[in-house]
Amino acid sequence: MPVNSRNPLLRSRDGRAILVTQAAHALAQGMLTVIIPWLILEQGGSASQAAIGFAMTFVPFLLLAAPAGLAGDRMARRPLLGAALATGAIIAMGLTLLLAAGDLGLPWLYLAAFLIGSVRVFVDAGMFGALATVASRDEMMPAQAALAQAFNLGYFGGPAIAGLALVLGAGIAMSLVAGALVLGAAAAVSASARLDERDEDAPQPSVRRGLAFLFLSRDLRALTITGIAWSIASGAAISLAVPHLRNDLGVSGAALAAVLGAGVACMMLATPIITRLDRRHADETIIVVACAAYVVPALAMAAVPGVMGTALAYAPLMLANAVCAATLMGARARRVPRSMQALAGVAGRTLVMAGLATGAAMGGLAADALGARGAYLLVGAALAVTAIAARPALMRARDRRLRGRTAPARS
Repeated sequence: MPVNSRNPLLRSRDGRAILVTQAAHALAQGMLTVIIPWLILEQGGSASQAAIGFAMTFVPFLLLAAPAGLAGDRMARRPLLGAALATGAIIAMGLTLLLAAGDLGLPWLYLAAFLIGSVRVFVDAGMFGALATVASRDEMMPAQAALAQAFNLGYFGGPAIAGLALVLGAGIAMSLVAGALVLGAAAAVSASARLDERDEDAPQPSVRRGLAFLFLSRDLRALTITGIAWSIASGAAISLAVPHLRNDLGVSGAALAAVLGAGVACMMLATPIITRLDRRHADETIIVVACAAYVVPALAMAAVPGVMGTALAYAPLMLANAVCAATLMGARARRVPRSMQALAGVAGRTLVMAGLATGAAMGGLAADALGARGAYLLVGAALAVTAIAARPALMRARDRRLRGRTAPARS
């Protein structure tokens, strides 16, 4: 967790409740990325069926982003978060009982993956709305960085915990998922009534207004397009890691875990880095630098030999990924009215996830044609083009924003 006492999420009880809710929920979701495919394979399913089960946890973002975003902006956040997480816990316990009874087929697993994925959409919406009540506009960047760090800690640590739990049995693993969701629900409802505050005088949020903000607002259009381009390249870079380590380097499972673990550990540096940069530089400058910083480790992944060299390249690649993701979210949150934080946040998250999925598919096709090393060269080139192409639009947006801050008030 972040250690900077200036971070708004550490100063208050509500902020700490948000962090615990995020980490616990992310832990459950991260565990499910291993447990659901594992259970499908145990039931005799094929690798493609296991992949479908994994994908079913993300499909709800495409279907439910709009209603979840509206709920996050219109409803009280504590009941929304508590109900969503409690529902997820009930689903996980239902799976545990079905496992104990031995009556668990593929349809049940697909349905459970979809339903728990749906829980994630509503939790994300509630978190975006709640964050705006704890952090001011100026504090949004370090707050988003801390929230992203809590998510990364749970989501990327979850698979390792799931792997250990599966040694004791799938029922134990699913019970841990349910326990994490219960912990998240308890943390959410323990917050004060301030978390439920809404701007009653603001216009009612709507899907049309949210999408218009993301794509038509001059302040957000460049951020949205840059975020989509970055997410495609990022999805390819992350998805290529395992094929590169396994096929090109022939590493063992332990070495694979060590390299991926180094990446997760390096991501934990993102919050103090963003907090320091935010005091000195504009959001747009940080995004351009983070995209450009991505290029070197991506190219290094294609060039360096051996497991140690790959770990030394993969760690800063994941750090740049974390900095870029959190800065894009924080910059967007600073430009969206408080009454639309959940809707715009979930819509932006959906676009990023679609980009990550697209990038992963493109990375796989490139790896089949050129090998993982060749695909990493393409990723490095794509990130360089993204940074170069985005810079003029982002700098213009920065200059407009700074002029708006310093313009004299009209009498």
